[in-house]
Amino acid sequence: MDENRKLRGVLTLDDIRPYLFNKEMETSQTVAQIMKAPPAVLHRENKPLDILQTFDDTGVWNLPVVSESNNFIGFISKSSILMSYRQLLKEYSD
Repeated sequence: MDENRKLRGVLTLDDIRPYLFNKEMETSQTVAQIMKAPPAVLHRENKPLDILQTFDDTGVWNLPVVSESNNFIGFISKSSILMSYRQLLKEYSD
């Protein structure tokens, strides 16, 4: 996989919001300078219950998924999991 796909950090709206609404803040910073390490990283091999526990432990709504060699694969969203769960409950209750 392309070396540029290695996970180095994440950038959230909360991270850039201060720069959007405060004209006095330093505006020459790059994305690389603002981004930070995620509170946790998930792997393809993680079990669903472990993923849910990681979301509970970290209190975040999105977590990156990486391969064994730390290459970025994508994100898992807690809200997507909860929406799928609600849909399943609805289907079972009908």
